[in-house]
Amino acid sequence: MSSEIWRNDENELVTACKKGNQAAFKFLYQLNSGWMYAICLRYMSSKEEAQDVLQDSFVLIYRKIDSFNFEGSFKGWMRKITVNCALSTFRKKTPHLISLADSAPSNEPIDIEFLQNLQLEELKKLINLLPKGRRQVFTAYVIDGFSHKEIAEMLEISEGTSKSQLFDAKKELKRAIENEYMIAKK
Repeated sequence: MSSEIWRNDENELVTACKKGNQAAFKFLYQLNSGWMYAICLRYMSSKEEAQDVLQDSFVLIYRKIDSFNFEGSFKGWMRKITVNCALSTFRKKTPHLISLADSAPSNEPIDIEFLQNLQLEELKKLINLLPKGRRQVFTAYVIDGFSHKEIAEMLEISEGTSKSQLFDAKKELKRAIENEYMIAKK
C-alpha cells in the first residue's frame, strides 16, 4: 500500500502498522514526529531530552499499537503516550518532585487572562523559567488540557499537589509578567 493512500486514510495507516508494515510505521513517524517533538519540547529542559522522549514515545507507540481500538482519535492516543512518556522521564529524573506542595492551595483564584496578551515566544520563555514541577503541571493542565486527576496519576502525586503546583505556577507567571511590565514601563 502506498503512502498516498495512508496519507488520506489514517485507519489504513494504523491497520498497516498493526500488521507490522515497517514502511507504514516509517510514514507514521514522518507524518507525526514534528508535532510530537513540539510536545516533548514543552515538557523537557533541552532539545536532547526532548529528542530522547520523542524516540521513547515512538517505541511505546510501536509496542502498543495493537491496543489502539479505533475508538477516539489516533492522534489523541499518540499525544497521550507522548505526554505520559515526557512526564515519566521527568519523574525518573526528579524523584523528589513537588512533594512539599501537598498543602491545599489558597482558595483565591488566579485569573490567567494576563497570559492572553503575551506573544507566544514571551509566554514560552516565562513558562520555561518556572521550576520543573510547576512547569510540568502548568503545561499538562493549561496547554495540553489534562485534568488534575490525570496529571496526578502521570506524575504519581496527589490531585492536591497538582492543584497547588498549578496555583503556584500561575502566581509566579503573573508576578514575572508584572515585573516585566514594570521594567518596560521605566
